[in-house]
Amino acid sequence: MSVVYYPGYAQVQVIDNLTWQVISSITQANPCVVTTENDHGYVSGMNVSFLIPPSFGMTQLNGLNVQVTQASGNTLTLNLDSTHFIPFAYPAPLPESYTSPTVFPNSSGPYLPPQPFPYGNQDSFEGTIYNAGQP
Repeated sequence: MSVVYYPGYAQVQVIDNLTWQVISSITQANPCVVTTENDHGYVSGMNVSFLIPPSFGMTQLNGLNVQVTQASGNTLTLNLDSTHFIPFAYPAPLPESYTSPTVFPNSSGPYLPPQPFPYGNQDSFEGTIYNAGQP
């Protein structure tokens, strides 16, 4: 995956702008369907990878490069049979600190345009906002 620097974004915001998405559910089905917490903006034909901590299950997805066959809203249909994978589930109770299960686009597949800045007059470096002399 290539990294693009967006002026005006702190590191956490850059990860959001690169469209890393937190996963809310994954089906054990053929084809596998992934639901994200937010609308992802992904497109059919792109390839995605996963980062799933062991406590969430379905670690078989880690390191796989999987093609998205259908993308809409907050769901992704993958070119993958997950019927024999370990079930995906949030552990209960959640540990005090944990890494969220995420899906992220790989560098291959259709072009995914950058998301717009949240404010029109934002030009900053690592969270410090400079407004180019405007009030």
